[in-house]
Amino acid sequence: MMENKKQIIQELKRESIRLGHSPKRREVANNLSGRCYKHFNSFNEAKKSAGLHVVNVRKINFPKKAFRLDKDMAHISSYLLFDGHIYETLRGLMFSSKTLKDLKVVEKIFKRKFNLEGIYHLNSAGSHFQTHKFYVFNKPIATTLLKLGIPKGNKTMQNYRVPSWINNSKELSREFLKIAFLCEGSFKEKNRKNARISINIAKLEKFLESGIEFMNDLKSMLMKFGINTTDCYIMGENKIRKMDGERTKNIRFRIITADNHKFIKEIGWIK
Repeated sequence: MMENKKQIIQELKRESIRLGHSPKRREVANNLSGRCYKHFNSFNEAKKSAGLHVVNVRKINFPKKAFRLDKDMAHISSYLLFDGHIYETLRGLMFSSKTLKDLKVVEKIFKRKFNLEGIYHLNSAGSHFQTHKFYVFNKPIATTLLKLGIPKGNKTMQNYRVPSWINNSKELSREFLKIAFLCEGSFKEKNRKNARISINIAKLEKFLESGIEFMNDLKSMLMKFGINTTDCYIMGENKIRKMDGERTKNIRFRIITADNHKFIKEIGWIK
């Protein structure tokens, strides 16, 4: 009985992700709605157990300062640029992490800033790899972020830069960099005593120049804190994407070893 309920809850969550909102009874298969009645006595009780809204109300009214360009907005924007994305349709946002606690921070921001809740989902690919995902389905928020310079869809195949409202502010730059290195930074290298703090992004070959410009934006932001870096360099061989056969390469730079302590003090440790 308990196993059946868990399976129903996961199916309802998947349906909410597919639809972009808490599903209505007529929007799911009869088999699923029938099992909801059988094991939870009602469709709404099943949705409550899945943490989904019982009434599908699309939120358009937000707190007065919801869209203020503050640290919370910089945090969200950085996460979307590195370990998340805005849906191509603008129906919502997705944030991804191997560590659930990082997504809990994002969840608190949306609750505090927009009075809005999201949906969690755990993808599992094999026994040693799990990725937590957090979804927020709200078109007004997605549209606003797009206007603020956060691209929608697949970021490896388009041009973009760090938004000027972030780049022009030292404090917002700090928050943006902190999340950037949290998502895509690394400090471990084999056979080295000293840490080598680095960051990389992937780009299709024809967008490598744009990717380097974006990474140079990060480098210039780090210079605001007196943190020196190496030049950008292209990593290794081409990678072929399974989805379309396109070739991508990684662009990377690292913090100069002598400035590791500045990075830790000004931006914070990572991972």
